Amino acid sequence: MLSHDDQARFREIERQLAQEDPRFARALSEGRPRRPAGDRSWWAVTALALGILAVAVALVAMSFSLLLFGAALIGLSSLVRRRHIRRGQSVPPPGNTRHLP
Repeated sequence: MLSHDDQARFREIERQLAQEDPRFARALSEGRPRRPAGDRSWWAVTALALGILAVAVALVAMSFSLLLFGAALIGLSSLVRRRHIRRGQSVPPPGNTRHLP
């Protein structure tokens, strides 16, 4: 059990957090906080778009090597994106002691 001073400190931190970022505080209380800003996989989505563009240009220009490059870029970016999504789903919410497979 925490002392009264520690409990008061935690209540003050909670109040300040709710005041500064209410969406984040609400998500934390519900056990599903949003992803940190640095945890985005925008580069995988960009690589996917470039791969699709490369395949489209390869089909018009009839370039087999560009087609292979675009297909490899699409496959690699899809795998990276899928791995990124799975990694985010495997982390249990705070307070949940049950681990996901």
